[in-house]
Order: sequence, then structure tokens, then C-alpha cells
Amino acid sequence: MNNYGYISDWLRTLVDEYDFNIETLSNCLRLSSDQIVKIKEGNIDVLPQEVLEEQKDIFDMFSKIGFIYGCIADDENVKLSAFLDVLITYHNISKETIAKMSGIEIEDIENILYSDKNNVADDIKFKLAVTVFSLRFFLKDNENMPA
Repeated sequence: MNNYGYISDWLRTLVDEYDFNIETLSNCLRLSSDQIVKIKEGNIDVLPQEVLEEQKDIFDMFSKIGFIYGCIADDENVKLSAFLDVLITYHNISKETIAKMSGIEIEDIENILYSDKNNVADDIKFKLAVTVFSLRFFLKDNENMPA
């Protein structure tokens, strides 16, 4: 199997075990349904050559697959932490800004990201989740994907 075998595994799990719609994946990843099926079966070579050659493009595509796959994780704290990390690292939104918008303390964000996720109160997690998912929804168009 190639170096990207985990992507095939993730797609196979999403489609075969969770009945994730291939057309939805196709639209999200800007690949044909046939390409999705072939990647799911382990054939990464069906990706357009420019995507394979451009590290940023392949990283963006695989990140998107990873986030969709992450939705099947049992731990909601992991999901919240992952989406929060995208806002901070990719969109360069500061922890302070997110804390202010959520009405919580920066320390709560630190705990969600790095240490004590389970000891953050549910009402604080809820406030943070509403802000994080709202921002992700409105900023998603700024996340470059291969054409």
C-alpha cells in the first residue's frame, strides 16, 4: 500500500461502514465519484497529478477527509479540540478572540486543547462549541481546496 493508505482506510470506513454519501464526498473534495471509489479501494494514483505534486493541495484534501472521519470519533472533546485547532492554526484567530466571542476564559481553551478536557464544565464546552462551529462554518470558504 502507498504512503497514503490511511486515507483509503478512512474513506472505506466512511462509505462502507457509515454509509456516507459518495456524491457529498465528491462535491466536498472536488473529485469525481469514480475517483472517490478508487481512492477508497487504495488507488491514490487516480488523483490529478497537480494535486499529487502540490504538497499544500494534498494536505488540504487529506485534512478535509480527516475532519470528516473525525466526526465518527466517540469523544466529543476530541472533535471540539480539532476544530478549535483549525481556527487557531489555519485561520490565525487568537485564543483570546475565541474566548471573548464565547464568553469563556482563555484557560478553558487551553484545557480543551492541551490538557484537562474532561474537567471543563459542559456549559463552557457548549459556549465554545457554538462559537467554534459558527466560525468554522463562515470561514470554510477561505480554506483552499484543489480545483
